[in-house]
Amino acid sequence: MKHLEFDGKYLDDLLSGKKKTTIRKFVRFKLGDRVLVHAGGKIVGEAKILSIEKKKIDEISDEDAKLDGFSSKEDLIAELKKLGYKDYIYVVKFEFKALDSVEPYKFYYGDESLEKIAKLAIENLNLSEEERKLLELYLKYKSIRKVASKLGGYKERGKVRKVLRSCLEKLKTEGLI
Repeated sequence: MKHLEFDGKYLDDLLSGKKKTTIRKFVRFKLGDRVLVHAGGKIVGEAKILSIEKKKIDEISDEDAKLDGFSSKEDLIAELKKLGYKDYIYVVKFEFKALDSVEPYKFYYGDESLEKIAKLAIENLNLSEEERKLLELYLKYKSIRKVASKLGGYKERGKVRKVLRSCLEKLKTEGLI
């Protein structure tokens, strides 16, 4: 599932329904996608993407600003410029549903340690060579970020997480966890 992340200062606006859009430099999702919503380092809900509109910054309306939780388009534009936005933006409208707030780690792994998942998977699962190598790197460095760095960079974190999550599910299915 994809993720939509917000600074913690937007949590109350999300929960109250005041914030119905977000403005982004680029988007990785498409119309109809369901995404997990993070605010302040926690998963606080899920959202359905209702629309994605590309606009020039100077085309932002007062309505865009209000739906994004700002009092005026001037306030929103000032914030965007502070964040380094220059020309085009994407206005993403979403339908938000609150969930019980949970730490992302617990959401995906429960109370299991990643080290335990990696060890049990190596010992008990039929893994590809790439999965085994990745898990061995995790056991060596004990950090998703460090493993991602060894695999080619920050963007590789998703690959590491995907393998660990897949192994956890297989271990549960086989009754090993």
